[in-house]
Amino acid sequence: MEDTKKQEAGRELSSEQAAEVGGGAGTACGATASVGSGGVSVQATAPTPGEAMTAIYDGLVDTTSHIIETVAHAAK
Repeated sequence: MEDTKKQEAGRELSSEQAAEVGGGAGTACGATASVGSGGVSVQATAPTPGEAMTAIYDGLVDTTSHIIETVAHAAK
């Protein structure tokens, strides 16, 4: 974990600190989420945790759909 210094109250932030706090250029924030069990794994990287979870959900829906389709074709 990165060692950070406490900013004194009432002291102005540098432009670099303000850009980091405000999400400005040069700050890359993102989220990676993964879920897996029994040989199936879905992983997604997105700008926000919510978007990563949505991508995981979509991946699980696609996987489930594929399995159902495969079983249906095999049962014919």
